[in-house]
Amino acid sequence: MTENRSTRRGVDEADVVLLDALHANPRVSFERLGPVLGISPVTAARRWQKLSESGAAWVSSVPGPHLALVGAVYEVRAEPGRTVDVARELAAIPQVISVYATDGAFDLHTVVLAAEMADLSALLLERLPRVPGIARGRAHVGLRWYSGVHWRLGAIDRSQQRSVADEADTGGRRAARGRTLSARSRALAPPDQALFLALQRDGRARYRDLARELGTSEHLVRRRLDSLVRRGMLGFRTDFARREGGWPAEFITWLSVPHDKLDHVGAEISAWRETRICMSAVGSVSLMVMSQVHRVDGVSAILEQLRGTVPEAAVSDQRLVLRAFKSWGRLLDEAGHAAGVVPVDPWAATTTN
Repeated sequence: MTENRSTRRGVDEADVVLLDALHANPRVSFERLGPVLGISPVTAARRWQKLSESGAAWVSSVPGPHLALVGAVYEVRAEPGRTVDVARELAAIPQVISVYATDGAFDLHTVVLAAEMADLSALLLERLPRVPGIARGRAHVGLRWYSGVHWRLGAIDRSQQRSVADEADTGGRRAARGRTLSARSRALAPPDQALFLALQRDGRARYRDLARELGTSEHLVRRRLDSLVRRGMLGFRTDFARREGGWPAEFITWLSVPHDKLDHVGAEISAWRETRICMSAVGSVSLMVMSQVHRVDGVSAILEQLRGTVPEAAVSDQRLVLRAFKSWGRLLDEAGHAAGVVPVDPWAATTTN
């Protein structure tokens, strides 16, 4: 685990503009980004450095839409007084990519990734239930991932977004929409897994720094990275301390959707700006949606939008996120700043020994 002990600073409106552009293309150069935003490349670089060093924003590698993976939601009811301890134990597991404390029937909502179904089964049946302090666990195996990893904050216009977008990555995102987890068929070779994990810590790492860490040449790193993105096996995402960025409230909604309507509903909801995750799962409660809003009472507007736009989707459960302990590998403090990283590693050993 890597720690971040930098001084904390706030996020202003100019930072949100920068973050919105980096959502469109997390690895865009500041030389290209600055003119699009009407600032100098030096100013853009300094603003990003401030955000990154303070833990207010970060960029990470993510699996591309063709990378072979399986996933699940694992909900936990903790023993009385053990919720925080359990959350921290789960956050230390590299296949547990995100951990959220919620209200409602379960204390914790986690998302799990593994390379193969056998590994996922071992995690859900053996590794995770053995975490001290868990009173009850419930798993929902994922079927189809509708949402992407590039969200709009509404701070830049479409023209600016097109100017900074990475064409190869944009094509990969289009391919990802509605792709079943079982349709992911390509695997990373061990050297590419090492590159993925290095980019977990810093998705904007320079090629020469990656080459030094991996013990190879800068040219080879550049060629491998570009090839993986182009083939839909590697992508990137930008994250930020959402409270400071104007999105302080998150909630989870479970929906029951008729099977023949699931793709339509999933595609519709995944296109909403508030949607962070939209994934179908095995069972009658078949769609899980994570949303972010500017105010807690914004939940009502989302429910109204659901009733008006996708009336075939019935709300089965809804929970407010009380605290995020881990978000896509980043360990978060109470303010939502990155305080460390446990790289997302779907290929890690599933046993505790």
